[in-house]
Amino acid sequence: MKDIEKYYEITKNTPPHPLVKELMKMKITPQNAIDLGCGSGKDTVFLIKNGWNVLAIDQENTKDMIEQRLTEIERKKFRFKIQKFEEVELEKNDLLVANFSIPFCNKNYFEEFWKKITNSILEKGYFIGNFFGEHDSWNEIKENMVFLSKEQVLNLFEKEFKIVEYHEIEKDGNVGLGKRKHWHIYNIMAQKI
Repeated sequence: MKDIEKYYEITKNTPPHPLVKELMKMKITPQNAIDLGCGSGKDTVFLIKNGWNVLAIDQENTKDMIEQRLTEIERKKFRFKIQKFEEVELEKNDLLVANFSIPFCNKNYFEEFWKKITNSILEKGYFIGNFFGEHDSWNEIKENMVFLSKEQVLNLFEKEFKIVEYHEIEKDGNVGLGKRKHWHIYNIMAQKI
């Protein structure tokens, strides 16, 4: 079993991201969502079970892993595409979730990738996701990943979005496979204006 498959197996039953749960508390009418870099599908499954239609996108084929946790009726609200970020095509949506995925975009493609993300979200739609900060320990060893300063992250949202929630986290902890690292993360929920 590849490391990524082990990671997906470990994370498939973990709770959805806190900001995804927070959005559900806001009583927004469920519509069309994209889970970009869906991984094992914890956010996808949660959204579908809360009435959303979800297009889940990942570079690995996790479709079966996600479908196993959905009823036959819920599967009608689920679509899956295998795509790399550098080639991704995003349809219009009311919610784009990108948890622990955007930093893995090749940094040379990030600007174009971010434009695709912002252009896909409809007016009054939401973005929920996170970015890795400059103090993240992977910044020293993962040359092609995206690491941003607080100012750079906030600048991504200043023209087209209103930030609803923003949390900067810096702590030591484990990755899904148990290795230790220093995390520096910006978690964001923003509404397109």
